[in-house]
Parts: sequence; structure tokens; C-alpha cells
Amino acid sequence: MNLLIIYKTEMVSENEVVITGKRVDHLREILDAKKGTVVRSGLFNGKKGTAEIVEIDEKKAVLKTSFTELPEPKIPLTVIIGLCRPKVISRLISDLTTYGVKRIDIIQTYYGDKGYWANDIFTPSGLEECIVKGLEQSMDTVPPRINLIKRFGPYSNDVLPQLISSDSKGFVCSPTASENLKTITKGTENVIAIGPERGFTKYELSQFINAGFEPAALGSRILRTESAVHVAVARFI
Repeated sequence: MNLLIIYKTEMVSENEVVITGKRVDHLREILDAKKGTVVRSGLFNGKKGTAEIVEIDEKKAVLKTSFTELPEPKIPLTVIIGLCRPKVISRLISDLTTYGVKRIDIIQTYYGDKGYWANDIFTPSGLEECIVKGLEQSMDTVPPRINLIKRFGPYSNDVLPQLISSDSKGFVCSPTASENLKTITKGTENVIAIGPERGFTKYELSQFINAGFEPAALGSRILRTESAVHVAVARFI
């Protein structure tokens, strides 16, 4: 944990908070924090700065905070991921949060197991846990926007075309694409779509292309979804 995330609901006054649970354990057992210890901290979806421990025991910690720093700007990138195993999605949400992407759309595709949606990872608390891990790692406070899309048809017809404009570019990863992902303008709005383990179907790929996405390969080898996301997003950082 490189940054202690604080929630507004934990603030008892303008600059005093009380936290409980795993973060207290981390402060005591990993950081060996005591009264007077100052740690890097930030307000969830707000500014960041420092927190001085006023009181700490096994159950709670009272901290005096000073949040004066603006968070790092987001990378203007939307990442679309075909629904895959929850453990993979969990890691990807944390990692993409660490990278600082602006938006993550997780979409149902033909090869995505619909039963995955019942996993706890897709509950508000499950998503937040993944996000906070990424924020703590990257010393950020602002979460990405996450959309869970359970119907591909309406999404591909109504949403995909709106993601592309004259000032942005969209890319859909496909191992059959004739060109590799390379023509990228960093700092502008971009969208990248990566399919589930078995990839997008021909119909799904055509829907992306009809919406203005350019097919792009990530090299000569077929990658797992998790690897493909990292390889693709690294081009935009």
C-alpha cells in the first residue's frame, strides 16, 4: 500500500478521520506505524496529501489529514474488455486503475460465460476493492469509470459509434488484422477493445468496424486476454 485511501464517510471533522479494518492492520503490522507517524494518504475521488496518526490500536486509527495535492490526470483511454474469468477481470481492473485509464467497459460477448456475472467481483463492493488496490499502488485517488455491459447488441449499435469522433480513434484487437497496433496519438481520446479468451466473433468484429474501429493486431502471436490488455494499453502510456 503506497497510499492510504480515506473515504468521506470516515471523516469526523474537516481534517480528522477514523479508520478500521485491514488498513489499520497494514499500518500496524507492515508500516509499524505509531502515534506521530506520517503516511501518504488521499481522499477517495478527491485530493491527496498526508495523514498523521493521532491514535492507533488493534481496532482503529485516528488520523489528522492534510489533502492539498491534485491527483494525477487520467490517461484519455477507454478500454473495452470481453467478459472473461472473474479472477482475470479482478486483476485487470486493478492494473488498469494503476495505469490511470479513464474508463473500462466490460462487455458480454458470444464466447463470454454469462454465469460470470454472478461473481462477487461484479458487485459495487467487489469492484471498489479492485479499484482501491490499483489506487493504493499508483498513489492515485480518482477511480476509472466502470461500465458492466450485459447485452452486446444495444451496446454495439448505440454506444460504440458514440465513442469515436473526429478527435478520437478506436482500435479493435484481432489476430487476423493486417496491420499491427502502431498509429497512436498519445494524449488524445482513444478506445481499445480486447476480446475474451476465444476472441470476438466475426459478427462482433464487424460491429466494431462498422462503428469506426480499426482492426489491429498485437504481433504475430495469439495472446491471452490478460496479456493482450497489458500489451495494448502500454502503447498509450
